[in-house]
Parts: sequence; structure tokens; C-alpha cells
Amino acid sequence: MKKESNQIRLKKCVEDSEWDVAKRLRNKYFFQPLSIQDPYTWTFDHKEHVHFILYRGDTMVGYAHIQLWPHHRAALRIIVIDELYRNHGLGSQFLHLCELWLKAKNVKSLHDEARPDAIKFYRKNGYIEMPFDDPSGDPPSPYDLAMGKIL
Repeated sequence: MKKESNQIRLKKCVEDSEWDVAKRLRNKYFFQPLSIQDPYTWTFDHKEHVHFILYRGDTMVGYAHIQLWPHHRAALRIIVIDELYRNHGLGSQFLHLCELWLKAKNVKSLHDEARPDAIKFYRKNGYIEMPFDDPSGDPPSPYDLAMGKIL
């Protein structure tokens, strides 16, 4: 009998099954609670946007959406661990793997607009209050805290 590995790994979304999980997690945790359709599906095919799946063994347990910005910066648009797999340190491990991938791409800082219930998570992972400064000129969220980390 084969024992399932609990090894975690980061993978860019490329397969249909990965995109299905990405869409499900985006909708379940971000857009359905707001009672809106996902307005950002256009990012799935955009070169400045990267979508990752976190695997634990053969199971897809998390999703992240990162936008690459000019001047060696990036924005963490979404990071989520499916509820069944939370409270085991997977979120921190996932964030760290994203940071390592960005460092390898010569990204120097990662920025986030943290929901109030996520601020503790980001602080635990070395994030501090830092201007978001979205290059698109979009105003910052009045409900979230602009945070970031030098990589």
C-alpha cells in the first residue's frame, strides 16, 4: 500500500484541474462572500499575473495570485489555503515558496493589502506596514492594511 506524501510544492497553474481548483478557491473565499462574479478572470492569460497552486502530496490545497509590477516589485493579490487544510502552517509555507520564486525572478519586494483578519498572519511572516503604491493608480482599499516585505 502506497503512503501519500505530505511534501508540499508550488506549481504554476497550467492544467485544467489546477485552473478548476484556482477558480473554486477564488470564488469560495473571495467573490461569493461579496455576491459578485470574479471580475479578474482576464488575469489568467496576462503575462504580468502569475497563478500558483500549492500541492500537499497529490492534493491541491491552496491558491495564490501574484501580479508582477515594474521596478522589481510584486503584489500578492490572493493567497488562500482551503479550509480543510488550515492551521497546519501551510499558509506560511506557501507564502515562503512564493517569496522564493519571486526572489529567483529578481523581485525585491512583495506588497499586499491585508484584510483585518489576515494582519496577524502577515506580521508573523515578517511583513510590515508599507505603502502599496499600485502602479495602475487604483486607490488603496479603505478596509485593508497596506503591508509588504523586502525579499
